[in-house]
Amino acid sequence: MHGWRTDLSLPRLHVSMPPPMPGLYIHIPFCKKKCFYCDFFSVEYNEYLSSQYVEALSKHAGQHKGRAVDTIYVGGGTPSVLSEKQIERLLNSIKTNFNLNGLKEFTFELNPESASKDKLKILKNYGVDRLSMGLQSVDDNLLKKIGRIHDFEIFSKAYECARNEGFDNFNLDLMYGLPEQTLSSWKKSLKTVSDIGCEHISLYPLSIEENTPFYNDGIEINDNLQSDMYETAVDFLFGENFNHYEISNWAKPGKESAHNSNYWRNFEYIALGAGASGYENGYRYSNIENIAGYTDFILKGMNVKDKSEFINDEIYESEAIMLGLRLLDEGVDIKTFKSCANINALNELLREKKLINENKRIKLPKNTVFISNQIMSRFMKGS
Repeated sequence: MHGWRTDLSLPRLHVSMPPPMPGLYIHIPFCKKKCFYCDFFSVEYNEYLSSQYVEALSKHAGQHKGRAVDTIYVGGGTPSVLSEKQIERLLNSIKTNFNLNGLKEFTFELNPESASKDKLKILKNYGVDRLSMGLQSVDDNLLKKIGRIHDFEIFSKAYECARNEGFDNFNLDLMYGLPEQTLSSWKKSLKTVSDIGCEHISLYPLSIEENTPFYNDGIEINDNLQSDMYETAVDFLFGENFNHYEISNWAKPGKESAHNSNYWRNFEYIALGAGASGYENGYRYSNIENIAGYTDFILKGMNVKDKSEFINDEIYESEAIMLGLRLLDEGVDIKTFKSCANINALNELLREKKLINENKRIKLPKNTVFISNQIMSRFMKGS
């Protein structure tokens, strides 16, 4: 995330393509009901509060009038919990304020229970061309255990409706290592999402975070089972012609997430919304994590950035390495390793065969992906 020059918006990370225009991330911090494992910033949906919030987002977008963006990602929370009117107001403000002439990808997150036909029509009309839906499992009992409010039938209807509206780039999220989830149940989820023809699959291991119901209930992780489930997914999805292009992400050829890939390439992105994080002009920042405060500050024309850090060369190098290694096919240009500490760590990891050098691009061998956090931590600044 790092080493951006103060006079030019060009990253110092050497990659095989020029840096794009910035991406745009918009955070919608509302959900109908919070899942038992979730520690993301979100609150229960309230029509009045969310309408005020959308107006603030629209005004925040106006601060970037005329800026060209390369990709857009509307995430949450649950963006699809917004009403049709709110979604249209939000998307119209994006269209009005940003230059979308070079837009390559426009993703909108949704949950099955709130993905109505009318909302999908609005998304399609405003240029959304990629949907990301939180399925998590095809087992209705597991869905109840983790606090999801949809079942597989609700998902199936929403998925079919989206296809009928013409959406042909679809990501589905699945989780593994859930309480009482078996390897057999996991295989069924993988086969089901492959059989229905989705273009992209994101797989996430359950993690237990503080201040969540799962944490308070003492739910524990079975690391060995999670590892088996991950390896099962790797083998199965390879056989289904999915490219394992990033640690947690698989895509059909040409359907890799452009927006998220640019995060891992350490490129710039604008952040709108309470609790959203961005990276612009050499600074990483986050907006205040308070919906009423964010709304009030924006409507009064005040600064909503809560934290801001200049990313110097040293930080940039280490984080560029750690982020870039997530891209399994692309890896990191060997020229990125400049400091003595990072060069030494690289040489050690190459000797240990925990990294490989393919045509001067440093990559994770796929048999080390499940321990990738341990490998990447060797490049942390100050480690």
